[in-house]
Amino acid sequence: MAAPAAANDDRVYFSFGSDSSKRLPDCTAASVQSAVAGTVARARKDYYGGRTILSIDGISEVNARGGDVSPIERRYCKGTASLSDGTLQAVHYMVEEDAGFVGLSWNVEACLAPLDQWRVYGDHCSTARPH
Repeated sequence: MAAPAAANDDRVYFSFGSDSSKRLPDCTAASVQSAVAGTVARARKDYYGGRTILSIDGISEVNARGGDVSPIERRYCKGTASLSDGTLQAVHYMVEEDAGFVGLSWNVEACLAPLDQWRVYGDHCSTARPH
């Protein structure tokens, strides 16, 4: 299980070196959870039915891609999101390096599996899960 978020959680991550723990924040980092909630909040209101994420619990990192070679580091995570309508839904998200504004820092792609009605993230959120 990942360690709690550190105080310097909002630092910019660069891809110098090969230690992924220094290249991407943990799944449980407050900045990552905020980015996941923001991704859902920015979606079209009819996409998730106006629901927003209030909190994410039971967060765990999903094993990394097996044999998939890529110069871009990715961290795959899952958890249970408490939504604004009072329901709990599975959330899958990927933290990806060099995917932020103009390729700096990291970005998050998040998917609420049962609510991805248009399959924006593929079948059963496949783009936010390891292959």
